[in-house]
Amino acid sequence: MSDRYITAQVQTYSSGTPGRALSSARTNHFVIDDMASHDHGGPGEAINAAELFLSGITGCAVLMMERLARANNLPLKRAHVSMEGSIDTQAQREGPPVLDSARMKFTLVGLTNAQAKELVDTYKRR
Repeated sequence: MSDRYITAQVQTYSSGTPGRALSSARTNHFVIDDMASHDHGGPGEAINAAELFLSGITGCAVLMMERLARANNLPLKRAHVSMEGSIDTQAQREGPPVLDSARMKFTLVGLTNAQAKELVDTYKRR
């Protein structure tokens, strides 16, 4: 089989509890809750969809930093990426909600500022 395409596959389905879904990725299974607000009405106990979305982005960023550092023989000891996104709940939109703002912060331990900047710039271009 060709290595040209990498395909991820997940499935998510209703759990029977209002505002709670169950998701599976390969052999990993987890709960996704809607937010516990009057608008959303979920339990708010498990990770929510927005947090999962941001986790996917930050997970991609950390793993890419590690791959790029290995490929360039850079002494990256640890990568930490945090992300915050906000949705205006009062905005009138057609379709699903979108992030009105998003902010990422990269902390790359073991690199010079110039090396860290180059890795982050490469991430931004991809």
